[in-house]
Amino acid sequence: MAVYMNAIKCNNVNYRKGFIEVECGIHEGCVNLEVTGIHPDTDISDIELGEGKLSDKSFISNTELELNIDEAEKLVELLQAAIANLNSGK
Repeated sequence: MAVYMNAIKCNNVNYRKGFIEVECGIHEGCVNLEVTGIHPDTDISDIELGEGKLSDKSFISNTELELNIDEAEKLVELLQAAIANLNSGK
């Protein structure tokens, strides 16, 4: 099973951990954003999405959104603004 190279592991807050995947081409003209929530009792510190090491019980949520180019660019803009706020201590 291949490891998803387009996935970000989010393991900073135990009850809000999981993976974010980004794909394009699933729906024409859209960027697919998939967020998978992982149960707080599941240790993902040494696990990458796609390794096949997670049981079905580990997955507690999954949401996929299709963003057009304008929406994807707005998401990038909002993420950059949030990062700038963190970096400035706000």
